[in-house]
Amino acid sequence: MKKVIFILSLAALSSCTTVKYLQVTDGSRSDGTLTMSYEYTELEVPQIQWEAAKRNAISRCQAWGYSGAEFFDAGTKNCIGRDGFTGQCDQWRVTYKVQCTK
Repeated sequence: MKKVIFILSLAALSSCTTVKYLQVTDGSRSDGTLTMSYEYTELEVPQIQWEAAKRNAISRCQAWGYSGAEFFDAGTKNCIGRDGFTGQCDQWRVTYKVQCTK
């Protein structure tokens, strides 16, 4: 019985795939750049909705008078939360830079 409880507990604590949408978190109309981000915890395996992110970026760029948008980096991952007991990072923010195009 203890084995069953242990296995069920382990399954409940294991990582699960979580759908994530990039949100515009900063931008410069004059430079034609956007910053887009998402956050996740140690128990999540993020599944990024790239098509939605591209549509969102293009829409914002078009509102500024540009015709399109291009992601130009692989993203930067930063720790934004730490476990109070171990001090290890347990929450991250991933940020991407986007260039609006003519």
